[in-house]
Amino acid sequence: MRIDELFNADNYKIEDFDLKDDLIFFMNSEPEFYRKSYFPTMCTFKEYHDKGKTVNPLAFKKLVEKAYLEYSKEFPVEGLEKNISKEMCEEICTELHKIELENIKSGQYDIEK
Repeated sequence: MRIDELFNADNYKIEDFDLKDDLIFFMNSEPEFYRKSYFPTMCTFKEYHDKGKTVNPLAFKKLVEKAYLEYSKEFPVEGLEKNISKEMCEEICTELHKIELENIKSGQYDIEK
């Protein structure tokens, strides 16, 4: 999201930005969403990973759909569909899985004792 979009969000179209990157940024930057939805999901992902279980990227589907709904309410952009497309959702889920798996492996979700 560009600074000018904060003041003139109605003037922007879906073609003006990368929805995948913008939605991932939103999930990580929106304090309430991050605290109530994103972080708990990633902690569960870490627990599964620590137990040696494989997590399918589509496990993040509900998280992405919820983020999309909140995002679209906060940023009403021309051309933004009511629901996220299946393809875009899968693409974002795959990207989140990749990013967060690296974060888990690097110890970003470890609790210091």
